[in-house]
This record gives sequence, structure tokens and C-alpha cells, in this order.
Amino acid sequence: MRTLGWIFIFLGVLLLMREFQPSFLDWLRPYAPYIKDAFWGVTLIAFGLYALTRRTARRLVLLLYLLYLLLYLVV
Repeated sequence: MRTLGWIFIFLGVLLLMREFQPSFLDWLRPYAPYIKDAFWGVTLIAFGLYALTRRTARRLVLLLYLLYLLLYLVV
């Protein structure tokens, strides 16, 4: 639960930075369409990898997918 709390805090800070300081994320702006368009493909691949892998690899897949979701929500 604590990890989820830290993820929410990090996401909130990124969203606030995007709102009050839009130039903070300008380096991601050229990649925004690619990040948005690939959502369902990345989601299905992550779900498949999560279902096929063992416990330690699942955490890695989950972490990478959460990073992608952060990018998706912020961009």
C-alpha cells in the first residue's frame, strides 16, 4: 500500500507541474501522439507478460506498465 501511495504522490506532483509549469514536460510533447496511440497495445502486452511470468518478473512488468501509465496520464 505504501508503494501505491508513493506512486499517487509522484503522479500528483507531475500533474501539478504540468498544470502550473507546462514547459516542464516540453521534452515529452513530440512523443505524445505515439504514447497515446499505443495504449491498448502496451496494455495487452503488459497483461500477457504479467500472466506468463513468475513472481519477480511480474513486479518488473507491473513497474514498467505503471511508468507507461504515468507517461500516458501526464502527456
